[in-house]
Amino acid sequence: MIIIAALVLLFAVFFFLKKHVGPAHLAVIAGISVYESFGKNIVDGIHQLIKNAPTNVIEVIVFLILVLGLPMLLYLRSGRGGIFGILRIIEAAIFSALLVSLCAWCLTSFISLDGLSNNILSFIESYKGIIMVSGIAFAYFDILMYRDDY
Repeated sequence: MIIIAALVLLFAVFFFLKKHVGPAHLAVIAGISVYESFGKNIVDGIHQLIKNAPTNVIEVIVFLILVLGLPMLLYLRSGRGGIFGILRIIEAAIFSALLVSLCAWCLTSFISLDGLSNNILSFIESYKGIIMVSGIAFAYFDILMYRDDY
């Protein structure tokens, strides 16, 4: 149920706030790259500062900041508008599915998922590459279609 709740919550945020998802989506991809390249170094550095903190908790926090926190901050600060109609529904679904699939391991580190959540997550994981590529295409389209009307 937790995966369904996360999907519905993120979809509602992305659909109803009607902000530009493009920059935030590309920030997620950048956060993944930074975490894969420097995540271990960042975690080790924080673990040296806070010796009693469990390493897995530090890993989850660093990952969530880079992949979820900073892109969501960018999304919430972006302007209104962008893609509309059926494309907004597709864009919101793609972005919420991508974030859930990327951040699911953080949830499973602390709680166990039920059968339905595992089935939904495995379905999303099987299409993760397609979701990521189509999300990047929508992000570029969203950025290209953005007009700053003052």
